[in-house]
This record gives sequence, structure tokens and C-alpha cells, in this order.
Amino acid sequence: MNSSEFIKDLNLVEILSDNFVVERCYTGKYADLSDEKEAEMISLMSKKHWREVIAESFQEKSPWLYRIIADAGRPMFLDMLDIPKNGLYLDVGSGWGQVCIPLGRLGNSVALDLTFNRLNILRSIANQEKVSLQYAQGNFLSFPFIEKSFDTIIFNGSLEWIGVGREKGTSIRKVQIDALKKANDLLKPDGMIYIGIENSMGLKYILGTEDDHTGLQYHTFLEERIAENNFQSQGRGEQLPSKTWSLEEYKEMISESGLELEKVYGCFPDYKLIRQMIDLRFINEELINGTPVTEHVGISGEDINRPLELNAMYKVLAKNKIAQYFCPSYAFILRKRGHSNGTI
Repeated sequence: MNSSEFIKDLNLVEILSDNFVVERCYTGKYADLSDEKEAEMISLMSKKHWREVIAESFQEKSPWLYRIIADAGRPMFLDMLDIPKNGLYLDVGSGWGQVCIPLGRLGNSVALDLTFNRLNILRSIANQEKVSLQYAQGNFLSFPFIEKSFDTIIFNGSLEWIGVGREKGTSIRKVQIDALKKANDLLKPDGMIYIGIENSMGLKYILGTEDDHTGLQYHTFLEERIAENNFQSQGRGEQLPSKTWSLEEYKEMISESGLELEKVYGCFPDYKLIRQMIDLRFINEELINGTPVTEHVGISGEDINRPLELNAMYKVLAKNKIAQYFCPSYAFILRKRGHSNGTI
């Protein structure tokens, strides 16, 4: 496979190699490490196995980041998806490769990320794993992908960040809907979109657990304009970097984008390190029958301190048939309008 099979206009990208292209003009940047640290890791991975480098770099100094990178639960959701073999897949915000590398074992996987060094780290990991990937540096909203070319598009922890670098005065919600519309355009007629994302009305946030993205309490469920004011007033920056929503708000956004919702799962402790994916159609019944769930603080990975009380609250919510609205995270499976099997 080469880049011409998924890039619409080669004049808008710079081809660095057979499998690495860079968008000539793009905006936005997201990284959980400094450029210097990423460059250091690239150098180390030329001499050692990537898992050894990750362990040496983060296991003690940043144990939560280490878990996110190394935990086998990160790509668990792929087992729940009907992904066609030998297809073309796009991982938006590919990060450390926990999703695009397993996809690369099924077919042709394109890793899209804003950060050049992060893609180089991913390339080192994929080479050691003997998985062939295509690498694309750029912004999903502007990258010149060919329409109707992808079988599967993944937004696992990336849709909430899609508004980073947006124009002043533009809402995150609008940018997220624009991203979903573009994903709709890029899908083949029978293609599928997966979104893993937090629930702004998650029970733990209502009880005071900090937002995963800003570290602020009682913040996730605020209306976007108020959330931005709250973010600015606490000296966190000039522009709110991310926004999550409630179940019904996600449904509205999906409908506005022209997509159909096929299925929703509640993810516990969250979508980052999934241990349970419960079909929302059955979640009240499962919780009433005593299925235990666990949750953790999204910015640190620490367990929520009162599991008995938390499960008791979920059981009461389930008896009132509303537990589906309070999961910590959701996994959404979307199709083009008219192509869903309508299981939700």
C-alpha cells in the first residue's frame, strides 16, 4: 500500500518516505511529553525493545501514563467491532499505537497524529512489532483524505480534543460535529466509526472527581461557554482545550452529523483501560442483578475510594432505569445513515 491510495491531493502533503506523509499546512498540537523527551525515546528505541524503554521512562516516574501505554485493556474494544479483514482503517490521534498496531495486523492501518516525534516513536514500536503502518502527520479536519475510502475510522480519546487550535469564537461542539461530518464523508458505504469518550454526566464527576482533561471539579457537565469561563477564571489558559458531553447530547451531535448510532456501550472503569463494556440496552438489568463495576480517577488512575457506595448508587439508578446516563465513559458505534442494523 502507498499514500496515494488514501490521499486526495498529493500537492497538499510532503512525502517523506513510502509510508510517511506530512500535511504541508496544519494547525494544532497535542502531546503528553516534551519534544526533548520524545526525541530521547526515539534514540533509546534504536537500541532497546520499546517495552523496556517505556518501563524505564515511566513505570516509576509516571505510573499512570505507563499503564495507559502498556495496559492490554486499551484496545479491548476492537474485539467488539465487526472490522473487515484486509480493509483500510484510520486511527485519529494514534498516539502510542495501542489501536493502530492491532489494526495493522488485520489490514492497512493509517496512523494520524499531530506530532512528528510521536509518529516516529510509533514507527519504532511498529517496526519492532513487525507491523506495517502508514503514517500521516496533520490535522484530521484539513488532511486531504480521499472520500469513501475507509472501512473503519477510530476516535479513541481524540474527539474530545479535536477543537485544540480552533479559531477564536468557534465552539468545540461545532468542530466536533465538523469532524464527524468529515468522517462520514470518508467512510465507505458500509463503513463504521468507533468513538471512545468520557461521559460529562458520569457519576464520579457529579460526586466531585476531577475532569480528566482540565483537572477541574464540577466542570464536565457545565455548558460549553460557562466551562470556558470557568477554565479561564482558574488560570488554566485562554481557550478550553476539550469538551465531553452527556449521552443525549452525543446522540444529538451524531444525528446532526448525518450518521446513525448503531450501538452504545458503557465502559468501566473508563474507555482508556476498559475492563467491562456493557451494552446500554441491558445495563440496568445487569446492575440490578449485582454486576459489580469499578471506576478510577481519570487523571491519575487511582481507584475511586468508595466502591461499595458507588455500586449501591448504580443499583438505585438501575432500579429507576437511568443508570445508562451515568456511566464514566461510552463506546459508540456509528454507521452511515441507512446502513445501521438498528440494534440500539
